Amino acid sequence: MLQTTTLLTLAPESAFMLLKAGAALRALPVEEREDGLKLTLPWGEVVAAREAGGVRLTLSASDRARLHSLQEAIDRPLDEAALCPDRRWSFAETGANPPNMTFMAVVSCRRLTPSYYRVRLSGPSVERFAREGLHFRLLFAPAEHAGEWPVMNEAGRTEWPGGMGAWHRPVYTVRTIDAGAGTLEFDVFAHPGGRVTTWCETLQPGAQIAIIGPGGEWYPRAGWMALFGDETALPAIARILEAMPEEGAGIATIMIGDPGDIQEMKRPEAVSVRWLVRGRDAGLVEALAALEMPSADRFVWFAGERAETAAARRLMGERGLAKTEMRAAVYWTR
Repeated sequence: MLQTTTLLTLAPESAFMLLKAGAALRALPVEEREDGLKLTLPWGEVVAAREAGGVRLTLSASDRARLHSLQEAIDRPLDEAALCPDRRWSFAETGANPPNMTFMAVVSCRRLTPSYYRVRLSGPSVERFAREGLHFRLLFAPAEHAGEWPVMNEAGRTEWPGGMGAWHRPVYTVRTIDAGAGTLEFDVFAHPGGRVTTWCETLQPGAQIAIIGPGGEWYPRAGWMALFGDETALPAIARILEAMPEEGAGIATIMIGDPGDIQEMKRPEAVSVRWLVRGRDAGLVEALAALEMPSADRFVWFAGERAETAAARRLMGERGLAKTEMRAAVYWTR
């Protein structure tokens, strides 16, 4: 196991509360210890212990990419809350690209349906994108930093030319992956004016791109599952359905704007797929409200626009679903 550590100059109670809140949001197990606590994630663990001056965080993972992804999961909420901005991580590879970043070459880009492009990429280290996270980010530099890439600084943190906020870093779902051939595919929902849509319109084989990840949730597991999502969530729903065991059961409800986007998806025989067309059928939240579900061994997954996802999350709680039985993810904001 590789490790990296940092000291958070926070009152231990405040640091532990922050970590517990993050764990509760993701339904992660937390082990209370005499001197602190331990969080277990799919790709590593976090140990927080009291120390003179604050709390010592020790992160552990089996490889450098996983360790860095774990570190970013800790850094992100601290940065958003403007806490401990001067923290330094012990594992620093100054000047190197982030370990979870991979350069890829475009193999092909084709129109899959009226609203989707399918892009195939080729490159090294794609095997890790087949585990632990369904998603990755494409990296597009700001115009004034074209040709530059993020690097690690002496504090063991990622330094973005022009600042991270200046980069376009859209999230996509790995649709298919062939680790042996070194290729992965993802689907782009095309919409006018979208930067990635414009990129797809002129994309040629051999074009270079960098991706970072994997990230996001992993496959939900339950004997019975209900999946809800709009066009942005369709690729994730398709991948989850394909990964379900043959004896799995449930329903997937997908909202689209164009009937031509209806796709055949591999799934267990006992899982049905319902397609809703925007403007013709009731919405996803209404479909969720009418859902009939078993009382145990169940999981409800919802992804889509921010306001709809918030409404879905409230509804799931009202219908008695425990946090371990549900997931509501924001994929975009109106």
